[in-house]
Amino acid sequence: MSKLSIRSIIPNITTLIGLCFGILAICFALSGQSKLSVICIMMASICDVLDGRLSRLLKSETRLGAELDSLADFLNFGIAPSILIYISLLQNAGLIERVAVLSFIIFSCLRLARFNADIDNKKNKSTNFFTGIPTPAGAGLILLPLIHSFLGFNWAYETPIIASIYFLIIGLLLVSKVPTFSGKQIRFQLKKFKDLKIIVCVFLFIICMINSPWITLSLVGLSYIISIPLSIRAWINEKDLDKNSSDTLEI
Repeated sequence: MSKLSIRSIIPNITTLIGLCFGILAICFALSGQSKLSVICIMMASICDVLDGRLSRLLKSETRLGAELDSLADFLNFGIAPSILIYISLLQNAGLIERVAVLSFIIFSCLRLARFNADIDNKKNKSTNFFTGIPTPAGAGLILLPLIHSFLGFNWAYETPIIASIYFLIIGLLLVSKVPTFSGKQIRFQLKKFKDLKIIVCVFLFIICMINSPWITLSLVGLSYIISIPLSIRAWINEKDLDKNSSDTLEI
């Protein structure tokens, strides 16, 4: 077994910090502190973004890091949000609602297993799109009903059947072939005006999170849902463009 370099350890430590946030999220959920649990899942998602960025920046992408990231993702974005949703909204619900939450955990596991099984074949795939929605996004989407309850909208608690259908749809999207936008190709260079605008948007997002976190997260979730059909259209356009380019080269 080859020795781990400092460059490869840094992303892995970030992943483990995210895993700690996931465990804390479960602890807070079991103790009835839903808001703190949501915050911990958010922090885990930030760590998930950072470990991938750091591994690419440091050129330290390893098989161990990929496996560790998937295991952490399963706990942070599969198990933790499902436990939180069950305890907060569906603890007194029926069998159908419980199966819906359980299905999200299963679909999260299947998605991550598919990702690991296909990890060596990603060079030929588009880096602009994910296949299906990623597990962190899926976790954010199933937490939306709970976040709505923080704002006084208890539709998931009042209509658990509708909430169950919603959870099931999100779970299916995890393992679907639906293309969704990927931000992996974003690179920040302060000399570029476009990247300055991105930094300003991130800064404004942080301010909104500090002042109105639940409204901000609700709007982010809604924006992501709206982006799914847009990403499908963009993926089709990209494929058509690639096809036309290939036809031109053949001529």
